[in-house]
Amino acid sequence: MTVYADVVFLLNGLFDFLLLWLTSIIRKQKINVWRLLIAAVIGGAYATLHLWPKFHLIYSLPAKLITSFIMIWVAFGFLHLFAFLRTLGVFYFVCFLTGGALIALHFFWTGEQQIAGGIFFTETAAGWGSPVSWGFIMISFPLIWIYAKLTFGSLEQQRRIASYLLPVRIQIKGEYLECTGLIDTGNQLRDPITRSPVMLVELKQLEEKIPIALIQMVKEKDWENGWGDLPPEWMVRVKLIPYRVAGSQTDMMITFKPDQVEIWQDDGWNNVGKVLIGIDVGSLSSDGTYQAIIHPSCISVVS
Repeated sequence: MTVYADVVFLLNGLFDFLLLWLTSIIRKQKINVWRLLIAAVIGGAYATLHLWPKFHLIYSLPAKLITSFIMIWVAFGFLHLFAFLRTLGVFYFVCFLTGGALIALHFFWTGEQQIAGGIFFTETAAGWGSPVSWGFIMISFPLIWIYAKLTFGSLEQQRRIASYLLPVRIQIKGEYLECTGLIDTGNQLRDPITRSPVMLVELKQLEEKIPIALIQMVKEKDWENGWGDLPPEWMVRVKLIPYRVAGSQTDMMITFKPDQVEIWQDDGWNNVGKVLIGIDVGSLSSDGTYQAIIHPSCISVVS
């Protein structure tokens, strides 16, 4: 049997690059391709040394651990110990999972395999390695690339959204409720008379703080018959505001005047002044990330 050192180096280096790349995706870390390539070269060189008997000592357990430490350090750096150990643990998990899958594929495809010193061997007449290994790499690269693109794109979108999220505290009849609000620069809804900005809040966040009659008005969109059931002190708080969503006709929204609204900004609660709370019967965020829509003027007041 003829073994080509350059093929061993290339095959193992490509595998190590895939494993490191997959580790970065699971750990949700931005990658430096050059650092991953250098770490993969170290892994490929380490595997190639097994071809020479005089290097047999480097395949002891301590040497394997040290090599993996070096690869993770080169690929991801060292910020602090716990982060490094978590990344190392994910890398081992990916190695075991992928290695087991590859052994199973080889056995299923050829019915033969050899393991020596922790390295998986296959025999081929051409000496270019198992076609299953190369096929695995050719399929894995585009799949992991697509997965990485989708994952990092989603992370970037979440990061952008998070930069517009702020804690909101609303006082109603002396009681407070807190929720998370999203700054929406496209929200220009105001009271047409007083020009007070309108902050949208989900009904389920307000149900314990507002009268039952007001809840029924919002759910049933009863703009005429519900007023008589409101408590007297709420008669002066509640207002109907006309609004229109793009592509739809003008509708009415029930709003009310809270005691005050504060937004956490610059390491403190800031009173945003006169603002109306618009009640939304649905969910403003599909995943529950935020429960209110903050009018941009509420931020300009405190910034």
